[in-house]
Amino acid sequence: MHLAKQGDTIELFHEDGNWKLKKETGFSPIQMTVAAAAACSGYVYAKILKKKRIPYEKLEIEVDYTQNLDAAVHVIQSIDIHFELAIAAEHQEQAEKSLKLVKKGCPVVQSLNPEIQITEHVKFVSN
Repeated sequence: MHLAKQGDTIELFHEDGNWKLKKETGFSPIQMTVAAAAACSGYVYAKILKKKRIPYEKLEIEVDYTQNLDAAVHVIQSIDIHFELAIAAEHQEQAEKSLKLVKKGCPVVQSLNPEIQITEHVKFVSN
């Protein structure tokens, strides 16, 4: 991976288009960290569901986070990952139980400071 300062923005270079790592023109590094945790968790959850042969139609993710704004460095305090899953009623209980495996299987989450409170929730929607 290659990054460079372009004016007042740091860009992450990619052949399909650069990512601007600045809140005003793209996503801040904090937002990218939170998004990486959510995306990784989504991949892990999908893999767990597949491995357990739990069929689903749709998987979407919303993520919220808080930072300690009183500290000199505004570190992430919590990340709340909300999965929205279109799944048959008979598979919902097993899908909910599978959430507990996500944190352990996500290398991004495992790489973060253990003081960050990370929670996962699932909401079931109709197909």
